[in-house]
Amino acid sequence: MKVGKNMIKICTIDLDGTLFDKVKNISEENINAIKEAKKNGCKIVIASGRPISGITTVLNKLGLTTNDDYVICYNGSKVLNVGTGETIFEKTITGDALRKMYKIVTEKKYFFHAFRSNGELITTMQNQYTDVECRINFLKATEYDFNTIKDDELFSKMMVVDDPARLDTFAKEIDPYFTNNYTMVRSSHIFLEFLNKEVDKGQALEMLAKSLGVNMSETMAIGDAGNDLSMIKKAGVGVAMANAFNEVLEAADFVTSSNEESGVAKAINKFINNKE
Repeated sequence: MKVGKNMIKICTIDLDGTLFDKVKNISEENINAIKEAKKNGCKIVIASGRPISGITTVLNKLGLTTNDDYVICYNGSKVLNVGTGETIFEKTITGDALRKMYKIVTEKKYFFHAFRSNGELITTMQNQYTDVECRINFLKATEYDFNTIKDDELFSKMMVVDDPARLDTFAKEIDPYFTNNYTMVRSSHIFLEFLNKEVDKGQALEMLAKSLGVNMSETMAIGDAGNDLSMIKKAGVGVAMANAFNEVLEAADFVTSSNEESGVAKAINKFINNKE
């Protein structure tokens, strides 16, 4: 652990399995701790695999909507100033790369969808896993012929979405070309995501800290899943939820309570609000 109390200037917080409980609610304890941390001068930054459409309600609820507030979307592919809408950092995937992945996925009969850089969700066909994506992010998916995607079209991320056991198999058998050239993260049991190689939540945190003149030793990150691992490793204080994946628990500096027990509030109160 690299920092002491009252030194955290940026705190990134994951949503699903972290800030949210199992029914996607945010506890009053979490809300109060976050608002107090902001008053204490800490920038609270939601860091999610979701597009901005799936985060806006949370930002409004937490009061993170000013020109001094920032959000990390698409597992680090995009960092935005919430108040101005300005893009602080963005790394995308090109259409030709997407078509290569599409060919492999469809030959193996997995479900597949992708987010354009403008936030549009396109899918090879309607399915129950893409339906989950639509429901949690308040958007609609468009069925699209991926063969018609042009080389220079830009995408924030591409996703193999399927049954957990089938995704386990896909991840083990994936062509090394994709793992060597793209960041691969398991954001949930039914979502396997591929991002620009220069993208993950940790790198997004680094870019944001640099733009704000904040040392990484003055940052904290809280999460539970594989897509949170990079920011937990890079932050001054990496915090894992008690319900986190094993690799996240092992990498963390501190393990807080579960998402059902307002673990986010406990970590923030300990390291930022000077409360035990």
